[in-house]
Amino acid sequence: MIIQAGFDLELLARPLIVQEERLYPRLVVIGLDAEMQLESIRVVTESFEGSLNPFQDAILEDLDIEGSTYFAIAHAGIWAEDDYFNEQPIHAEAKLLSEAAAREGILMIGHFGIDETGYMSAGPHSYFDQYPSEDDLPSTMTHWVHSRFGQCA
Repeated sequence: MIIQAGFDLELLARPLIVQEERLYPRLVVIGLDAEMQLESIRVVTESFEGSLNPFQDAILEDLDIEGSTYFAIAHAGIWAEDDYFNEQPIHAEAKLLSEAAAREGILMIGHFGIDETGYMSAGPHSYFDQYPSEDDLPSTMTHWVHSRFGQCA
């Protein structure tokens, strides 16, 4: 499975966080290899209370063991839409996690807050190829060239 967009990551994480319209307090990490193929998906904790700090080492160790190049996190709970651009604690903690991962050669490409009604994304939620700021990501759309339906537009 090639992950082409942020919404692919959200779709993978959602069933682990919301089941039968019930929100579970979980933190999920999704690891991808250098070709954006799913490497691993794991529930880091069953009791996420809104802070990433207690789980930073566990996330980084898991990604290193799996050999991931890219990763995303998803957790129960969304942030206030009108405060999106402020440095809320969860965003500041995600930034620290991203920086720590980058020092290990792993790029964080997604941060999702999920609840029963939807999700919030602090990263790309559309196709990665459409984000010019994501120059480090491989092109994920090129495999469609080999499709029996023809070439990409």
